[in-house]
Amino acid sequence: MRAKVYAELPAGYDDLTPGHEFPPVEYVLDEASVSAYVEAVGAAARLHVPPLAVAARAIASLGDLMEMPAGTIHASQDFDFSALVPVGARVICVAKVLRKLSRGPMRMLTLEMVVSDTNGSVVQRGRSTVVLPGA
Repeated sequence: MRAKVYAELPAGYDDLTPGHEFPPVEYVLDEASVSAYVEAVGAAARLHVPPLAVAARAIASLGDLMEMPAGTIHASQDFDFSALVPVGARVICVAKVLRKLSRGPMRMLTLEMVVSDTNGSVVQRGRSTVVLPGA
């Protein structure tokens, strides 16, 4: 299921600055998506979405928010999980640029993501660093 995005995107690297907050991305962690994730990683089925599946979907939502040309590398991630998410839940992910760095042809972005349920309770916080090929 494609996420619902609330603005015209994706944004290009040159358009982003530290502090830039992307519009929220809302999506449902439906049974089909969760089952596909569980099967792909060999996890046991459960009533709640595996926390790393929530993280993977949050990271995937970045593709709707910013341009990621061929050769983009997801270099690192760090997540804190604060609540279980039931299968079928609707969540909202908000991402913000924490750091932007260019060194020669290498371009890096560190992004913070906060995933909340529809009541506004945070279920997960995380940071990801992506390395983008130079122009």
